[in-house]
Amino acid sequence: MPGGKTVALKYECQGDQVVSLRLSGDFFFHPEEGLEQLEEFMLRERLWASPDAEAAIVRFLEERGLRPIGFGPADLAYLLRGLRC
Repeated sequence: MPGGKTVALKYECQGDQVVSLRLSGDFFFHPEEGLEQLEEFMLRERLWASPDAEAAIVRFLEERGLRPIGFGPADLAYLLRGLRC
């Protein structure tokens, strides 16, 4: 990521379905429990199949007052585009 931060997206598949995903790396998220909410949202909404994952992530973060530090919605959208089972 820009600024030297690392963000990784780990996911698990069962057949052709993504059943879990987790973000990890050397970033911060405020408040911390919001990271799990974001992961659940990305999985529930199947954002890897969304034509505008970045906009969906922006809305989700803004509506809940969540703030990633070290990455942004565009970075997550980029990681999600490569997600395949």
